[in-house]
Amino acid sequence: MTTQLDFSCGVGLESTFATFAVASRFFESEAKAKWDVKTTEGKGLRPTKGVTRTSRHSITHVEGSVDIALDAPTSGLGFLINAVMGSVTTNLVTAGTYQQVHTLSTTDPIQTYSIQQVVPLLGGAANNAHSFRGCAFDSLTIEAKEGEYVAFTASAILSRLITAGAGAAPSYPSNDGLFSYVHGAITLDPVATLTEPTTTALASLSSSSAVNVVDFSVNVKRNLDQKGFNLGGAGLRRRAPVLGRPEITGKITVEYTDNTLRDAYLSQGSVPCVLTFTNGSAVLQVVLPAIRFSGELPTSNGGDVVTQSIPFKAFDNGTASQPIWIVYRSADTAP
Repeated sequence: MTTQLDFSCGVGLESTFATFAVASRFFESEAKAKWDVKTTEGKGLRPTKGVTRTSRHSITHVEGSVDIALDAPTSGLGFLINAVMGSVTTNLVTAGTYQQVHTLSTTDPIQTYSIQQVVPLLGGAANNAHSFRGCAFDSLTIEAKEGEYVAFTASAILSRLITAGAGAAPSYPSNDGLFSYVHGAITLDPVATLTEPTTTALASLSSSSAVNVVDFSVNVKRNLDQKGFNLGGAGLRRRAPVLGRPEITGKITVEYTDNTLRDAYLSQGSVPCVLTFTNGSAVLQVVLPAIRFSGELPTSNGGDVVTQSIPFKAFDNGTASQPIWIVYRSADTAP
């Protein structure tokens, strides 16, 4: 028997594109999947048949999408980070703590996943599974807002849907805390020197942490191709998506305490940025060697504290070995 609270979302890594993999990780997310059935209608005309006939209405293309949005946990999150970033190393730091260093993969084809959602039926009937195969993760977002847990979202393209069969029984880590805004610190300084993360050390900047940052978000988008619906596929994608040109963007809100970010915007100079959250021995760190701002000049705020909401884009500065690292320390021995 189930209640309306007993929704589960599990993800498994496929060994072959669109071959179902039993979920190995489960996430505390509503993960509301959407399934898009595209159709076409005949264009021909026939006397007395003004309304399109069912024989001239057919499925042409099916595909779905899902956003797995959750509070960033101190265990298990590396699996979703790797699903988007695609390249990772894992090494022991101290007894019981491992460091994952995630970077952007550069090789096709990308890895694909099966995503299974068990949606409870009203009245407590047996579990009702929607199993998606050939799923490709295209983007992730990390967002820190005052007074909230760190929000993490991984977005995926869904290729195939199975509605038969029961869902796998969910299981969750026993030691999964959450990263919070109060666990965070950010350093960004156009004249600071970045020390890149290593396999066992965190990144750092030769500057003190900023005291005027209100909130911060970063988005990594892989821009996977939208093709592959070839002949013989019956409206389904016949291959895994391939990599597009990555985009790394975000937004930062700061109190107007100095002109550092204003001047960086006006000159279009590059600013290194290190965002770090800790919870005990667990760490989530985003490292951006070169961001450049667009956006706004400071203006009056009706007598209230003046803030700037500044969009940014991350670049390859030709010096750092990566345009982005996401470092994750946890008890997980692998993503």
